[in-house]
Amino acid sequence: MARPLVSVVVPSYQQGRFLEQALRSVLEQEYEPLEVIVVDGASADQSVEVIGRYADRLAWWTSEADRGQAHALNKGFARAGGDVLGWLASDDVLEPRAIARVVDELERRPEVLLVYGEALFVDESGGELFPLEPRAFDVEAMVRACANHVVQPGSLFRRRAWELAGPLNEDGHYLFDFEFALVVGREGPVVPIPDRLALYRVHPESKSGGGSLLKARDYVRFADEFLAGSGLPGAAQGRGSAFLAAGDYFYDAGELAEARRALVRSLRVKPTARGAGLFARTLARSVLP
Repeated sequence: MARPLVSVVVPSYQQGRFLEQALRSVLEQEYEPLEVIVVDGASADQSVEVIGRYADRLAWWTSEADRGQAHALNKGFARAGGDVLGWLASDDVLEPRAIARVVDELERRPEVLLVYGEALFVDESGGELFPLEPRAFDVEAMVRACANHVVQPGSLFRRRAWELAGPLNEDGHYLFDFEFALVVGREGPVVPIPDRLALYRVHPESKSGGGSLLKARDYVRFADEFLAGSGLPGAAQGRGSAFLAAGDYFYDAGELAEARRALVRSLRVKPTARGAGLFARTLARSVLP
């Protein structure tokens, strides 16, 4: 029986020093058929040169200004022809049999919409840090804690999941993949597997490694625009967790008034000792010289 075409979109911006390793890790997967799409956001580093070296092996690529990672991914998925879809950030790396292993699970369990596995955190030089183990897809637990259990690098989903839950929210910076996973989970099973599928790189320029102010604003947006009125179990407590995270990130960014505002909203919805402690810390920094 013919295996499904898998489409992997690689969004990239100013990650030229990591991009080649990411591309090779997808192009050299022990799986066929496979198409790779690269959407670069008009990078000014060596990214276009790197992409050009692999252009004849790509289904499509572009380098033009975009409105962020979610917008880049939506452009890529609009070009994708696969029955199974996924994306890989341009600073991450797939394990050689990642796609084959996930497709095996999707074929074994036709009711499942999305599969994810383990990733290994690495530093910018590739040094091993610690594993990010896949936790069970428990919607209420995830919403209450405002914590995504889906390990994104290496995860794949059926086209049907995209049709039900896509496109990605282009207003989101940090949490759009969490929103997507929660919507997919309302439509059908989302399951983890114990296999290590990817290397998840953390460095100062990565989305995960910096940008406190952007993260803070995205947590507020997530609470006010996604969770509010979502009907998801635990949504009220989840809004409290989101405001708590926002307050912490606003504090890190030096936006003390915004931090106080977010923490007050958190304490009103979900009073916790940690929230009270963060509020006291923020208040002290606001009034002390």
